[in-house]
Amino acid sequence: MDLVYFGYESDSRALEQEFIKTVSDKFPKASLTDAYDSIKGHRQRVDMPKEMEDDYLSWILGHGWHECSLTMQMLFLAPRKERELLRLIDLARNTYPENFKN
Repeated sequence: MDLVYFGYESDSRALEQEFIKTVSDKFPKASLTDAYDSIKGHRQRVDMPKEMEDDYLSWILGHGWHECSLTMQMLFLAPRKERELLRLIDLARNTYPENFKN
């Protein structure tokens, strides 16, 4: 459902480990698979039960991981998906208001 990129710099592995721990704690039913490759660097494939996808994507937005998420980047770039993106942003703001500036 998502591919999350961390890069190949020296601190990328630590960022990836932080993501793995955080997402595993928040979404114990998520399946994470190491998707490292020598060109794209460290990345994780995230498979989430269908009924948890909105929760996951709003969490990604609310906790600043959206820049690493391929799914979120595709939503940001797709004009036809603007309504879906705005819905997820509203969900994130309502669920994690402390993480948004007023």
